[in-house]
Amino acid sequence: MLLLSTAIHAHAQTKQLTVPCMQKDLALLWDAVQEVHPAYGLYTPADSLLEVYDQTIRSINHPLSVSEFIAATYPLISALKCGHTQLKYPLQYTPAAADRLPRLPFQVLVQQGRAWVTTHQLKEVSTGEELLSINSIPVKEIIKHGGDLYAADGNNQTFKELFLSEYDGFEDACNKYYHWQPPYIITLQSKQGVVRTISVDTLPITAPAQEPLPPFDNYKDWHTSANTDYLPLRFFKDSATAWLEVHTYQYDDTLIYNKAFREIRENKVRNLIIDLRHNTGGDIRIAAHLLAYLASGPFQMVGDLWARVPDPGKTNFDPYFDSLKTSSFKESFQPTGIKKNNRYPVEFHAGFRNLLQPINLEEANHFNGNLIVLIDGATFSSGAHTAAAIRQYCNNATFIGRETDGGSEGCSGGTIQCLTLPNSKVVVEFPLLRVVSVLRHPVYGHGVMPDITVTYTAAQVVTQEDRDLQEALNLLANKAHTWH
Repeated sequence: MLLLSTAIHAHAQTKQLTVPCMQKDLALLWDAVQEVHPAYGLYTPADSLLEVYDQTIRSINHPLSVSEFIAATYPLISALKCGHTQLKYPLQYTPAAADRLPRLPFQVLVQQGRAWVTTHQLKEVSTGEELLSINSIPVKEIIKHGGDLYAADGNNQTFKELFLSEYDGFEDACNKYYHWQPPYIITLQSKQGVVRTISVDTLPITAPAQEPLPPFDNYKDWHTSANTDYLPLRFFKDSATAWLEVHTYQYDDTLIYNKAFREIRENKVRNLIIDLRHNTGGDIRIAAHLLAYLASGPFQMVGDLWARVPDPGKTNFDPYFDSLKTSSFKESFQPTGIKKNNRYPVEFHAGFRNLLQPINLEEANHFNGNLIVLIDGATFSSGAHTAAAIRQYCNNATFIGRETDGGSEGCSGGTIQCLTLPNSKVVVEFPLLRVVSVLRHPVYGHGVMPDITVTYTAAQVVTQEDRDLQEALNLLANKAHTWH
């Protein structure tokens, strides 16, 4: 799930954490990472991680608030390169009003180290202008430090771009890393290449947006099924093409899949668009049920499962782990305790569907036509495992969008423990297992890659124009004479 703690919470309690308490908490976290975390040394060498840890310890040399301690710790968590490892505020933490932190009077679209103004409240600024610097700091540096305030899988940048753009991560960098106060001196470049520098102040959230653009109608040529509840199934005007949105997995999804694929068969759909954008995961067994309608033959959902310790349900850190999460782990997984290649293979518990074994297809309403899969930087965890499985097992699949946040090699996950640091009470979401994908040729350190990469302009973001969907329809139109 997306746990955007640092972006959502503002300065809250004024109580300061002492240096010894924070350093003890950080040392405990570091010990747990070195001993248990499945991503330790996987994408960042152990000696490089140690350097980041040492830098973090040295930087904590004066009392900090809980929020400041989280911001100071996040670069270490980010360097681990595991999207399932995130920091959360203490359970009893009560944030102050959000307006205690300055608000930027504009939002941005971040792509490839650059930023463009999207929605804004400034009369002297235009949508689509490129933001070059704030307070003489180049935007590329702001993006780098903002990206360190949230973790992603491997070397992925698409989620960090999405986090900076959609979840106020860019504003978070200005507040939590640079601690800027308004007014801001910003340098912009117009679409015509004219560079100018202006001073802008913050504005109340009630200030009207400037340049309101009419929303783009992405659905004018589609009609929506009445049978699929919260998972929209739409049929294109030619009736041969359908579009199914697959959201974060919930238990009722399986019933909806049954209805959706029956309707797809009854409508004689030849081209199916599966929309995995912003699918941040959930129960991977539900994902396996979806694949049973799509795969070209029997398939596995998980390629391998292992831990770095003999039994992740019994470690030196049990006093700081959530006992309910430990019970959940024991109900779902069975450690073998056998060391193999410096890892300990783990099996699924007898009462849990064995996703390491071949799974048969849903024969009655199986889809056998042309498949297009929409992915983006928030396709994560089980959502990314779905993309990997489709890539591996669906012969007629084309991927459109952006690299998935979830790694094409798999992710650290299984059971996500909660490690409570004893002094600050900050909670660390902490995966126990490495869940290896089924993709035979993954790209090291990266997610599932699209066959057609789609980028957006600032105006398209503001109007919510669905360029991915348009590319899918263009592909279908161009391939109509060769596809069947």
